[in-house]
Amino acid sequence: MGVDETPAALAGVRFAQCTITHWRPAAPFLLIMSIAVSACIRPSRSLRLVLLCYAALNLTVALALVGRWAAGIGAASVLPAWCAGACALAAMLAWRASAQGEMRRRIDISGLGEIRLTVQQSLGAVPAEADVLQLLPGSTIWPHSLLLLLGSSGGKLVSVLLIWPDSLAREQFRGLSVALRAIAGRDNKFVGNNKIL
Repeated sequence: MGVDETPAALAGVRFAQCTITHWRPAAPFLLIMSIAVSACIRPSRSLRLVLLCYAALNLTVALALVGRWAAGIGAASVLPAWCAGACALAAMLAWRASAQGEMRRRIDISGLGEIRLTVQQSLGAVPAEADVLQLLPGSTIWPHSLLLLLGSSGGKLVSVLLIWPDSLAREQFRGLSVALRAIAGRDNKFVGNNKIL
C-alpha cells in the first residue's frame, strides 16, 4: 500500500494536523471601548486671526466705498453708502466676536454618552453644575474642526461650539472626535439630516 501524495491528499493531512481553537475573553465587558472624555477648550488663536482678517477686509472695503461716494463717483446712487454701512457693520461684528472668545469651556462626555458643557467666566471662578446636553442634528464633524450644536433634552438649542485643532491638545481633539462620532452613531438620528461624516 502506497502513500497518496496528491495535492488534495496532502492538504487533507495538513488540515488534519491543524487544531482550531476559539478564543473567548475571560471578561467580555473589557472589550467595550469607553467613550468617556473630558477636555478643556481654550479660545482658538487661528479663529481669532481669521475673524480679525475678515474685520480688516470689511473695514477696507467700507472705507473704499465711502471714499468713492465722497469723491462723487457713483454719488447718484445710495447703493455704495448702503454697502459701506453693511461692510462697516460686518467689520464691527467680526472684531467683537474675536474679542469675545476669551472664555474657556470644559466639555465632559460620560461613558454613557452624556454631554456636559461648563463655561469658566474667570480664572478664579468655580464653574456651576452643568445640565446634560445632547448633540443636535446639524452638528458637523470634520477631520480638522468640530461644529457642535448642543441642545437640551427637548431639542432646544443651548450652545453652538466651534472647536479648532489649536483649541486643545491633539490627543484630546482626537478622543473628542471619536466620542462624538460614537454618540452620533448610537443615537442613529443623523443619517440623512446631518453632515456628520
